[in-house]
Amino acid sequence: MNDITIIGAGPAGMMAAITAARHGARIVLLEQNTDIGKKLLSTGNGKCNYTNKKMDSSCFNGSIRLIKNGLSVFNENDTIAFFEELGIPAYDKNGYIYPNSKQAASVVAALRMEMMSLKIDVRTSFKVTDIKKTDKGYVVFSETDKVESKKLIIAAGLKAAPKLGSDGSMFKIIESLGHRFLPVVPALCGFYCEGLKFNKTAGVRCDCALTLHTSAGNTLCSEGELQITDYGMSGIPVFQISRYASMDIKNGNTPRLETDFMPRMSDDELLKYLRKRVACVKDKRSVNEMLNGILNQKLMLELIHQSKISPDKKAAMLDDKDLNKLVSVMKHTYVYMKKPRSFEFAQICAGGIDTKQIDPCTLSSKVCDNLYFAGEILDVDGICGGYNLQWAWTSGYIAGMESSK
Repeated sequence: MNDITIIGAGPAGMMAAITAARHGARIVLLEQNTDIGKKLLSTGNGKCNYTNKKMDSSCFNGSIRLIKNGLSVFNENDTIAFFEELGIPAYDKNGYIYPNSKQAASVVAALRMEMMSLKIDVRTSFKVTDIKKTDKGYVVFSETDKVESKKLIIAAGLKAAPKLGSDGSMFKIIESLGHRFLPVVPALCGFYCEGLKFNKTAGVRCDCALTLHTSAGNTLCSEGELQITDYGMSGIPVFQISRYASMDIKNGNTPRLETDFMPRMSDDELLKYLRKRVACVKDKRSVNEMLNGILNQKLMLELIHQSKISPDKKAAMLDDKDLNKLVSVMKHTYVYMKKPRSFEFAQICAGGIDTKQIDPCTLSSKVCDNLYFAGEILDVDGICGGYNLQWAWTSGYIAGMESSK
């Protein structure tokens, strides 16, 4: 009988397997895909931003005690040292840590070689159909096979990028063991929105400051390069507030997104700037022509329409009422977030196994003896920038270490 079975050969599962094997445990690692680390290969646009030097519990959502304890045991410096030991030197880009090769494939290859060196039994194309708890431990079943072990680690992910393996197929099986899931929603994703003619502005990228207004009266701010798409909005600033918007929508609400297309200027500064532009107009140029160069042309034209000012109006005829309308649309355009993009397009999920049922120090189940969880399947998620992979390394390390005792 094996010491530990691990379900899921993603980053958390592989880290758990390596850690437990280094502590002398006999491991079998199960993966339903035809190969390990498929989702890891796609992270960071294939470059694998695997941690961040600016690490803090405030970068995560979930049980603060669990997150703080995790980072006190295995943090970003431990992750960098771990991969350097595997032959992967770190490349630091403003605190965002990548493999020096800029290839996620290098990280997967290093993990694969370490598991081979430790003689970890890796079984791919093993789709779990059931788990039974016995007096001796656990039996994990597929349609054609079964694996027995004394202990079990589940690192199967949630529903993000289902084609890469995280399809939610483990939910009912885990619930049958007595664990409950909090609502699971797409996160780090774009949103279908209303409020602008997105078909007219699709493809525009611009620096933007966003303020999310939820139904509960909460506001969250985010800034970065916004991507306007034909369906709505995407990009880093949208990703950073996505879990809150998705949760609000899940509860039947329509959060509002206040969009500031001129974040480097205050309202008063922009108004003074527009007054100067009008004062400099000595010819018959239009409003659209006068505003040339301030923002992307497609976006600026749409905002002029939103202001109810004709783009063909003579700029010299603009008064302060008109200019205030232009300031308002450039600094305070509201769009309505109707729904997140599907799990297929989400980098991660928010929600997961209720961590009230998890020991925050060992990541072991309070419901079943010798059962541990790691990675995204727990109700912990981070912002963009390597934080979710850090949680995978952290939780995988703790689950692997504790289960091998």
